[in-house]
Amino acid sequence: MNDWIVWIIIAAFYAPLHFLLPALIVFLSADSDEERRRGIRAALVNAALSMAAAFALVILLVSSGYMLSAMLLLFLSMLYPVGRALLPHRRWRQRRLNDRA
Repeated sequence: MNDWIVWIIIAAFYAPLHFLLPALIVFLSADSDEERRRGIRAALVNAALSMAAAFALVILLVSSGYMLSAMLLLFLSMLYPVGRALLPHRRWRQRRLNDRA
């Protein structure tokens, strides 16, 4: 099988998880429409940048013969946008607690 076809298949399965999970977290956790809109935009930008960086490193690792390390990096890089999406959720929660007090 051609290498480009394999990379397209990997990206097709990887991209929805990489983009949709952080956007879903922000969508469900934001309080207002404005926070939701800003949070989703930020989550999608973070996901795009981290996916581009991850694929660049993965292609470098695969070309050097480190397939297992490349796949592990690809999996771990999926956690970055999720963590970035959860971070504002923690701040919003703290702000709500402060508002109640």
